[in-house]
Amino acid sequence: MTMASRAPGRLSIVHGILVVFALALIAKAGYEQLYRRDYWSRIGQRQHYVSSGLPAPRGQILDATGRPLVESREMVRISVAPRQVRNRAGLARDLKFASVDPRFVSMSLDTMRKWVDIPGAFLPNAVASAIALRGVYSKPVMDRVYATSGGIRRIVGRVTPDGKALDGIELALDSLLRGDTATVRVARDKSGRALAAPDDADDPTPGSTVVLTINRELQEICDRALAVAVDSLHADGGDIVVMNPNTGDVLAMASNRLDPAAVANTAVTEPYEPGSTMKPFVAARLMQLGRATPDQTVDTYGGKLTLNGRTITDADEHPSVLSLTDVIKHSSNVGIVRFADRLSVREKFEMLRDMGFGTPTAVALPAESSGLVRDPERWTPQSAASVVMGYEVSVTPLQMVTAYSSIANGGELLTPHIVKEIRAADGTVRYTARRQVVRRVMTPEVAAEVRTMLRDVVAGGTSTKADLATLDVAGKSGTALRNAHGRYIAGSYTASFVGLFPDDKPQFVILVKLDNPQMGFYGGIVAGGVTNVVLRAALAARDAALNRGELASSIHAPRPDTTPAGRAAERTRLASERKIDSVDVADSLRDLARAAPPDSDPRTSESYVVTLPSTTRSIPPVVSPRAVPDVTGLPVRSAVRALHAAGFRVQLVPGATIPLAPVAGTMLEPGRVVKLGTPR
Repeated sequence: MTMASRAPGRLSIVHGILVVFALALIAKAGYEQLYRRDYWSRIGQRQHYVSSGLPAPRGQILDATGRPLVESREMVRISVAPRQVRNRAGLARDLKFASVDPRFVSMSLDTMRKWVDIPGAFLPNAVASAIALRGVYSKPVMDRVYATSGGIRRIVGRVTPDGKALDGIELALDSLLRGDTATVRVARDKSGRALAAPDDADDPTPGSTVVLTINRELQEICDRALAVAVDSLHADGGDIVVMNPNTGDVLAMASNRLDPAAVANTAVTEPYEPGSTMKPFVAARLMQLGRATPDQTVDTYGGKLTLNGRTITDADEHPSVLSLTDVIKHSSNVGIVRFADRLSVREKFEMLRDMGFGTPTAVALPAESSGLVRDPERWTPQSAASVVMGYEVSVTPLQMVTAYSSIANGGELLTPHIVKEIRAADGTVRYTARRQVVRRVMTPEVAAEVRTMLRDVVAGGTSTKADLATLDVAGKSGTALRNAHGRYIAGSYTASFVGLFPDDKPQFVILVKLDNPQMGFYGGIVAGGVTNVVLRAALAARDAALNRGELASSIHAPRPDTTPAGRAAERTRLASERKIDSVDVADSLRDLARAAPPDSDPRTSESYVVTLPSTTRSIPPVVSPRAVPDVTGLPVRSAVRALHAAGFRVQLVPGATIPLAPVAGTMLEPGRVVKLGTPR
């Protein structure tokens, strides 16, 4: 066979193969078009449409009275395809009306650009005309709007523009607040850009509403007072916490730092050494275990004691022999160390632990610190003395307020609450805060004794700056050297005061802490003074979480006799009102708690406004001498109040032979010290 004859045969084969291949393609195409039409339609739809999330309105955050602290509002983000724009003049006008940066207005009209994203979010009404124009595209977003500024944001927290929670309640309850985003389909062009509004969409599910225990008016009072204090005292910062001791509700929580970038809620994140505000818990534990009574005394050796190679001193002069009550009143370091010798190292540690120190409170705020309470095995020979003076232990302001609330409410350590209620979008209540007792830390009788001691501190001790003229305040001050990198800083102090208001039926436990104030550093003076300001402002406010009816009764309530005989009578009265089963005083507090009848839940009543007398008497600007009032025959507390009302400072002198010096009728300038003799 010749080459010529073989060539046509090969061509025929190739031709046949091509024909078969073509027929296969036709068959395949027919199959896809006829039998897989729906499949390819779905593919085309997916290519033409893109799934997009429609944001849900983030839940509201309200204060305890229902006033909004933060809420969501719908905003719009816009983009422009300049080459698609037909009404360029209208677009320029509408963007300028919406206060768009002129640079982006120009970019939106530049046909050399394919796409321009306009920064920021806009109210829908402000960009409604622009969105209606060809070539302008919009995307709905949710923006957080804060009803207040400053300190409340440290509690509420922040959310980024794309909805990410950063801190505060926003972060702690993010899963409840953010709601459920709806998924929608949006048409897009060949470049993948959205062309139109969603063709079908279900409404997203809004987030839950969170009601806080915070009282907005009281919070603003605390924020203002703290800001003024930090500024005027040249402090590095400070904190104020106010709690209802009967429920555990946090009514206000203010934090302030000089650094404008600081956003942390330091009332829960930043522990400090409390200093002398720890001493009342030592007194309570001594009385609880039967190791001391309010009238028992120790020798303070003139306010100086050398122990384990360390010299402990008292800040102020006072009689060498002090009762336990006087130790608290004069804040004697030597006195509290000597009394605390009656407790073992283990008992001192248990005192700290039982009061909640060294353990987070579990409040609904992120990054809460536990503070620091070291295990007794790690204590040095000096630690046993340090901890009872409030050193070598660190606490948060919230922990300290919670601990003092047990003194105010009769001995129960409560779980603090900052969330009062959570409601779903349909109104269903998902959570309601309940009064929760962690443990009983002292009997009601011991708590009453400690409150009496704290009244004496404010009436004539280290914290007279916190006193009010018509309503009594109980409390304790603390002044502690600040610690940095394991070393105490000379001349740098933490000044604090914890108060119970009013003293007989406390509605507030308030802590004021100032970090490194330069214009005075004694807690009783600077922090006590800020406490006075806050309380007076709360009394003047229309709604600051106070039960005005109970306050009105407290004004006229008889004040207890603080003499030893008077305190003995008060103890007898309390014992008759509340019987406690006989137990070994050395038994654990848990046993005592079971023996004691539980306190009933606090009564709730609607707050109403009444007119209260003036709550303070300031010294006249023109200083003119006035007569020392005659307080002969008055109880000590009544005498102190009368002298304070006349504008004089009071120094109590136990066992003095002269009841009053200078004598009644002597003309003195207001602000001078009058010595008042008291029985031992």
